[in-house]
Amino acid sequence: MKEDRSKTKPRKKIIHSLREALARPEWRRSKPFRWSIGIALTLAIAALFPSAHTIALSGYSAGSLWTNSDVTAPFTYPVFKDGIRYGQDVRKALEQLHPVFLPDTNADDTSVRNFRTSWDHLMALLARTRQDSSGGVALLDSAKAMGLSKEDWATLADNAQAQSEKEFARNERDLADLESYILKQIADIESMRLITSGKTEELSASNSPYFALRTRPNEESLVARDSFLTVPGVANRLYAKIQLRMKHDAPLLHPLSTLLSQSLVPSVAFSATLTEESRQAIVERVPRTDGIVIEGQKIVSKGEVVTPQIVSSLESLSKARLERGGRVAELARIAGTIGHAGLIVMLIVLYLKFIRRKIYNDNAQILLLALVLLFPAVMAYFSVTIPVDFPLQYFILIPVASMLLTILFDSRTGFYGTVAVSLIVAGIRGNDYSVALAGLCAGAFAAYTVRDLRNRGQLFTSIGYIFIGYLVSISALSLEQGTPPLEAGFELISALGNALVSPVITLGLLYGIEMLFDTASDLRLTEFDNVNQPLLRELALRAPGTYQHTMMVAQLAEHAAHAIGANGLLAKVGATFHDIGKLNDPRTFVENQTGEDGNIHETLSARDSAERVKKHVAEGVALARAAGLPQRVIDFIPMHHGTLPISFFYQRAVSEAVGDEIVIEDEFRYPGPRPNSKETAIVMLADASEAIARSLARKGEEMTFETIDGAIEQLIRTRFNQGQFDQSDITVRDFAMIRAVFARHLSGLHHPRISYPAPEVNGTKTVLQAA
Repeated sequence: MKEDRSKTKPRKKIIHSLREALARPEWRRSKPFRWSIGIALTLAIAALFPSAHTIALSGYSAGSLWTNSDVTAPFTYPVFKDGIRYGQDVRKALEQLHPVFLPDTNADDTSVRNFRTSWDHLMALLARTRQDSSGGVALLDSAKAMGLSKEDWATLADNAQAQSEKEFARNERDLADLESYILKQIADIESMRLITSGKTEELSASNSPYFALRTRPNEESLVARDSFLTVPGVANRLYAKIQLRMKHDAPLLHPLSTLLSQSLVPSVAFSATLTEESRQAIVERVPRTDGIVIEGQKIVSKGEVVTPQIVSSLESLSKARLERGGRVAELARIAGTIGHAGLIVMLIVLYLKFIRRKIYNDNAQILLLALVLLFPAVMAYFSVTIPVDFPLQYFILIPVASMLLTILFDSRTGFYGTVAVSLIVAGIRGNDYSVALAGLCAGAFAAYTVRDLRNRGQLFTSIGYIFIGYLVSISALSLEQGTPPLEAGFELISALGNALVSPVITLGLLYGIEMLFDTASDLRLTEFDNVNQPLLRELALRAPGTYQHTMMVAQLAEHAAHAIGANGLLAKVGATFHDIGKLNDPRTFVENQTGEDGNIHETLSARDSAERVKKHVAEGVALARAAGLPQRVIDFIPMHHGTLPISFFYQRAVSEAVGDEIVIEDEFRYPGPRPNSKETAIVMLADASEAIARSLARKGEEMTFETIDGAIEQLIRTRFNQGQFDQSDITVRDFAMIRAVFARHLSGLHHPRISYPAPEVNGTKTVLQAA
């Protein structure tokens, strides 16, 4: 457990450091960095595009109908095999690869010599153990050096010590006969059969049933794999023969078997170097071309079905043109590829600049978006370069990018990003229209399923929708192009795998992104939409007036956000924590003051009162960060006050000024920043509107819809003239709808009560009020 914790701390430090780096304002707003991200994304996508691709083939694939004009070969050129077919030919050719072995003509003599040496050493050790039983440790070490185990040596030593001199002498003669027998058996097997070491590398070098025995540099013969013996196999054979000869000396069998295994030498040795040379020679003999096209030969005619051979001929023509054009043609191709990628990136840039300005102005969000776009692009590249017969193109996780963009940003960005990703994937796969259309359909369905995500389990409902998107598009295109049913079936299997893994991968990536970029998706916001949050429970206990105000503001903000199409959950959670800074000094604020405590501002100067009020913003930000609130929620704490003046204490300071004393208004102003989104602007208005309604009620004003609506209209006009909404994208139409929502809810809260007479009590009539 301690090791796990020690590993976790450095990881948390790294994540914290990256968060701080990404949160730096000078980086997030820097235009050079923004342009750098766009250029890097363009170059990265361009690098993934195919190195040679014919413009004439754009939009076509095997099975489609050629609708352009006829294509005729302008010169003679070779037709190159595609990567998959060439890989198949190489694998088929390598079936003829035979592992190469080199003979060792001295193997039988070496094996006999090894065993004789080991045997003589063993006999000497046994003689010594009879003469000196106290040297057991040294003798055991010598036996271990020979490869014997402690148990084997103990068996031999006990057997030798238990014999009398006469028995030992007779036993020595028997063992000498046994030695002669074993040596003869070793010599016979070594001379008659080929023996290998039996190691894994020589067995896995090829599946061929034959080995190549190279007796001379340019001479080799094929030997059946079954005719070879391995060292362990020979040892087992000898063990069986010795076992028949030594029926009554079973304890000696295992030690002798160990000596045999240590002594045997393979008669042939596997050569990894020569085998690899043979492999390379076979691969080099596999032709990369599949015939030639003669100058003037028609490659494809208008209205003809594009076959795999036509695809190879057109792609080879493009490659030949590049080779004939030299460096200029190559540079032109590179420029065109960068331009192709740049056009797709430009579509994203224009969308962000004119429709999602908030994302465009935040480099951290642009970087995140770029990384999400690159994820399926890299998969598309590998789907082209990996030589397999399975349709990997339908396993490109375009739906993952669609769901991430929708969850992290919004559904509109999710759909627009899906279009861009589909174009990128199509370009990387050589303008593969079929994959682009299928990915677009599946991605759009995936984005649709997560547009209002409220729990992580909801992600898995996208599995069916993703597969339906692929099923419809693959089926339609297969019927149109006449794709064989088996091939279409494999494409659907690949698409099903995509649908099954996409939600799981989305969930994993989403967690990592939220931790690294400190973003707050609706899933993460849901975790904070809970009144049992520790900060909120503490607020309810220590500042009950602020807590009630907060709950009312959250309700107003949520309804108003829904009314204008903003993020209601974000507005609600932001409003819930907007006044959390009042926890540290609740009595500074009127809603928490009681008649017994009095108003502490009566004993403070106007400047000190303003500082104490203003302080709750910075303290709220600190509390929120310590509690792990995401930055999107923390933003509501300073932004709900913007750069507004603390008017009451400013006016009081002006009235209390003595002589020529100058009161600087900026010293009585909140530090900001001003609201930068519809949600933060709504909370600013909800906070003030709720306070205005309480003030009107306290004064005994009639709390009708018209009264409250008029007060809120004046509030909006004042805030607008103060420039508080200059950085948010809120509109005049939004203001009208917000005002109506606030007025309706606040007038309902403070609705008039009906008075009715109650029964007489002790001869006195009372009047009760009912809601």
